[in-house]
Amino acid sequence: MNNYTMWKRLEPHTQTQDLEPGLSAGMADPLWMLLRQWQMGELTGDDGGSPIAVDIASSWTRFTHYLPGGTVPGGGADPGALAQVAPIGASSKPLEAVVEAEPVLRPGAAGGRETPWFAAVQAGRSLRRHLERHQLASVADTLAEHFPDVLFQPPPPSEGIVEGPVESRYRALLAGKVLDGAKVLSILDAAGALPAPALDGAGPAAVQAAVDAWKLEMEEDWGITGNTVPAWSDPALAYSFQVAAPPLPPDSFAAEIHPAQATGQVLMQAPGYNGTGMTWSSLDIAEDAGETLAARFQREQAIPAPPPDPHDGDGFSEGDTGHHVRTVLPAPLVFEGMPSNRFWEFEDSQLSLGRGSAGPTDLVRMAAVDFATVFSPDWFLAPVELPVGGVARIDWVIVRDNFGAATLVGTSAWQALDNVGRMFQPSATLGRGLEDVPLLAVLPSAFAAIESPPLEQIALQRDEGANMAWCIERRIMGPAGRGMDRPWLDQEFGLPAPDTADAHELVWRLSTPVAQAWTPLVAVKQDGNTRPILRKARILATEKDAVRGAQGFIMAGVRDVNDEEVTRSGIEVRITDQLARGYDGKTYVWRGRSKRPWLGEVSSGLRYDATTP
Repeated sequence: MNNYTMWKRLEPHTQTQDLEPGLSAGMADPLWMLLRQWQMGELTGDDGGSPIAVDIASSWTRFTHYLPGGTVPGGGADPGALAQVAPIGASSKPLEAVVEAEPVLRPGAAGGRETPWFAAVQAGRSLRRHLERHQLASVADTLAEHFPDVLFQPPPPSEGIVEGPVESRYRALLAGKVLDGAKVLSILDAAGALPAPALDGAGPAAVQAAVDAWKLEMEEDWGITGNTVPAWSDPALAYSFQVAAPPLPPDSFAAEIHPAQATGQVLMQAPGYNGTGMTWSSLDIAEDAGETLAARFQREQAIPAPPPDPHDGDGFSEGDTGHHVRTVLPAPLVFEGMPSNRFWEFEDSQLSLGRGSAGPTDLVRMAAVDFATVFSPDWFLAPVELPVGGVARIDWVIVRDNFGAATLVGTSAWQALDNVGRMFQPSATLGRGLEDVPLLAVLPSAFAAIESPPLEQIALQRDEGANMAWCIERRIMGPAGRGMDRPWLDQEFGLPAPDTADAHELVWRLSTPVAQAWTPLVAVKQDGNTRPILRKARILATEKDAVRGAQGFIMAGVRDVNDEEVTRSGIEVRITDQLARGYDGKTYVWRGRSKRPWLGEVSSGLRYDATTP
């Protein structure tokens, strides 16, 4: 016991690391338990009020613009002015679908490597169905008769492209027999409508209505290449984008106490989203470099952003920004395994706090046990309803107790002036005034999206023995758009069997063999940059005197990869189709990429200028 005359809490000091004796609170006599309750003051009332109502004032602003910042097709990273600002104010799509969605139909590249055959065929069949619904079935036949180039015709097999049994079936069953939707889209992009000879006497307006309905369906189901810049960055192997929202409504408390509260647009960025699901921590508050996204959209597009639906299903019809005050009933915070509020009270036999062992340096576990046993009864839960797809701020909180007293327990300005860390707040770029504002990003995320088996799957791993990294293609997309496994065996790394009777004869080799599915990533230094990059290379197959490299879709456009992205644990990158339901109740399907940690380092045994048997 300490030397103070008054104390509220005893801190025991034990000579062991076992927490069980103190936390188990063993006892043998119920009367002794009642005596201890009386002695500890648990049977004595006090004048402490209990919260019965909480008034919460909140403000919000919705995301209205989206700016991708990935790799320009055929160019480098960080396109800057080439990127297109897109409005998302009226969109109900999950943010993952907006960021990750890759176009599947690519007009102008129909039948080639860029357009999956299955998508081109299904788009052609969908066009025929739309024409039949409008009693225009003869237009599809006339189109194929007068313009045979719109029929599906895969290119001849190439040595550099791996094909499987699916591609063989497409060639045998569908070549020259069905419409190619990607080729029809190319004609529409060039002429704006189907050519007059293909109308077969039908009304142009009726045909155009059927074609417009078909294009809308293709855009929703597959996505069509436009002038947009993708959010995926090849060097970083991650998504990069920004979202913007109008200024938050002014807060009177903030104006008096903390004038640095934001008055400009809220700009948030995700410099390295890995495609595994969007959470509040995926976004950081960014610094606005001059022109706002909204102004830039107005300048580049010359049309206003679409207004949000005043009845979009989330219960908030105030527009892009809003403010409201709600009174809610607080409830004690409970969690699984929570101890009883009173120390000398029988608890569930399934709970054993004494099993929470911790060592002298295990501070996190000790803090969790301390919170559960001492402070957990002091926390209450007061839910606040906020609109989805924006940034929110709690302006102030007033707690009313059962004695009628009302207490102002906190404001956003006081939180900004406080140096205590806050949970669930995105980090910020210093120097703009938003880094101290307690903001909460409420994202329209696709929780528990249904993911298909990987259409393509590669692994990037370090090889310290060869002083390089490898891209190992485990599964790639064939020309038909279906995944094909690329298995490799240990025998592919072995030396060929000797073809002479003299087993002691030595042979000079330019390099030792490496499996077909392995592509080297060689470290090189860029001019003016001290950090090396990993550049995709190719291997000379000496037995065939041919150069081979990666054949998958992921590595097709990759030239360099940032060296820091390929860690010692390795990374896995995959392409999958995903399905999720938006907060408007609709289902959305998109094709995207994801990056995850992998299985560690790898050894190829590659040697150059080797003399072997």
